Amino acid sequence: MKSSHRPSRRPQRGATLIVTMIFLIILMLVVASAIKVTNVNTRVVGNMQTQSEAFAAAQQAIEQVISYDFTKLPQASTTTVDINNSGKAGSTYNVSVAQPVCLMVKPIKQLDLDISNPDDRSCFATGSAQNSGIIGGTPSGNSLCYNSMWNVQASAVPPGSSQPAAVINQGVTLRSDPGANC
Repeated sequence: MKSSHRPSRRPQRGATLIVTMIFLIILMLVVASAIKVTNVNTRVVGNMQTQSEAFAAAQQAIEQVISYDFTKLPQASTTTVDINNSGKAGSTYNVSVAQPVCLMVKPIKQLDLDISNPDDRSCFATGSAQNSGIIGGTPSGNSLCYNSMWNVQASAVPPGSSQPAAVINQGVTLRSDPGANC
């Protein structure tokens, strides 16, 4: 007589459930870490965009200041810049431009001027465009015109924040009179 001894499945019934649960937990951890990485990357990109927009807003405010003759009466100013011209509050940056600071005034050398340029003619002592062989000026070779060097600083605060996201220092050189405000 042959006995047909079949192994019992009863001890194996719970093993499948345990293995399945382990795989589900591992899959859940992988998905959770993928979501976390995506959120971090999204925040980084958002911060980079805000900083780039703040730099652009600060640069635009500096360009507004230096497009006028700010050297006669340098003063601080505050402006708002709508970075994408949408008119919405979420794209409006508050930009503070500090009072422009004159760093130095330096005389322009006569060799750096062009006597045929009408803007340069007033820098020569004689003021005439004729060259008689002797050009008026000082023995040091300086002309009557000066370059004044200025620093203009702007800081941009993004919407919904109180801290500046960008601070820009822009150097500007302008031709000025000998008695320039510096």
